[in-house]
Amino acid sequence: MRRRLLLILPSLQQLDNYAFRLIKYSRFPPLSLLTIAGMTPPDEWEILVRDEHVESSEVEGHVDLVGIQTYISCANRAYALAAYWRARGAKVVLGGLHPTSLPQEALPHADAICIGPAETAWPEILADFKRGRLQGTYRGRREGSAALVSLPRRDLMNPRAYLIHNTMVTSRGCPHACDFCYKSSFWGSRYYEARPIAEIERELETVADGLVFFLDDNLLANRPSARALFNVLRGSGIVWQAAGSLDVTRDPAYLDEAYEAGCRSLFVGFESIAPENMRANNKGVNATTDYLEACRRFHEAGIMINGSFVFGFDCDGPDIFERTVEFAIEGKILTATFHVLTPLPGTRAFERLEAEGRLLHRRWEYYDTDHAVFRPRRMTPEQLESGHKRAYREFLTYRSILHRSFGLPGTAKRLAYNVAWMKVDPLWVAIVRLGLMPFATRIFNRVLRARTKPKASGRLAEPGLVIGSPGES
Repeated sequence: MRRRLLLILPSLQQLDNYAFRLIKYSRFPPLSLLTIAGMTPPDEWEILVRDEHVESSEVEGHVDLVGIQTYISCANRAYALAAYWRARGAKVVLGGLHPTSLPQEALPHADAICIGPAETAWPEILADFKRGRLQGTYRGRREGSAALVSLPRRDLMNPRAYLIHNTMVTSRGCPHACDFCYKSSFWGSRYYEARPIAEIERELETVADGLVFFLDDNLLANRPSARALFNVLRGSGIVWQAAGSLDVTRDPAYLDEAYEAGCRSLFVGFESIAPENMRANNKGVNATTDYLEACRRFHEAGIMINGSFVFGFDCDGPDIFERTVEFAIEGKILTATFHVLTPLPGTRAFERLEAEGRLLHRRWEYYDTDHAVFRPRRMTPEQLESGHKRAYREFLTYRSILHRSFGLPGTAKRLAYNVAWMKVDPLWVAIVRLGLMPFATRIFNRVLRARTKPKASGRLAEPGLVIGSPGES
């Protein structure tokens, strides 16, 4: 008789903008849980995957083992779920960013925790569970974890809940070591090896709709690995998005290679328009980059920009919000995410602000990049939160949309994308709740395959999606 395994992604706490969270986290399924499911012997386990952003995690009948992926802002929800399932007789394992950063806090809530990447520890966890000897704490190895990534069990996800079905990881880590980045507590300050290219190619062969979102922290950082991936993707008909740092704009030919391989948009961490903020937070590549010139090079390559910006650094005054939006409009950034600086446990930013006595509390549900959880140096927490909201409003005005859409190839597409994606949230909430995402995906797949590369290049192609960041919260 097979045992039952339940894998849960808890919902982020529903504070003051539930509609935004519902839309944001219905964009793609929980890849980590689907990958763990793929590593679990199906002849021994009945496997259930539940994402609370789009469905209830309640399951009838007995469950033997529960695995819960735990981010900081859903930590309390994860602990509540752990208590619930332990009361029902299941063993519970907590993993993810938060248990890795604060294992002493997480362990009392579970039968076991996994620190670091679970891929290298999961077989041992399953074996110990079968013997009835869970050890309490497991440590996933960073080295070699990429080679162990198996094909995710996408058949276990809700097929009507997500805009993008095919998310993938091809590498681990990032060569940059920004003080505020969540990955520093999980991967440290280095880039790890990529997955074997044959395994990546095998997974790409399962892509049926021609859309892929690569969730690597910095896909383009290791150029030999990236170029091997380009060789597989070139001519495949797949269009894709990934995350990349600004240093890629120093080599326009490299961007052209990415475009020819199907890259149509990149999530780019501009973070702050103030170079002194970047120098103070160990992101030197940004401090030495001309942002407007970088935008021009992305546009020349036909690659659309989803810019990420953070407010609340020590050099930020009350004028930072307006100046940042002005740059985003001038740079014709198609979409943007604005964040309140959030000192995540395990990062140097957290250690510094805690040592300076500037943390306001440890109510983890507010550590969501929407709320001020520390005292900024040059403004009040209230000014930081209100300025953050104002930046979003100003970026999404019709004046802003028009300015960012005209003057580049694909004007009609850019206009339609901004209006549909950023101005009609009630429509997206209805689409998610009614299970109409497959219909929405087909429309996006057609509309977004319009030219964005300047005609002078002589190449016409089809742009893909520009959607939110892989690694938030």
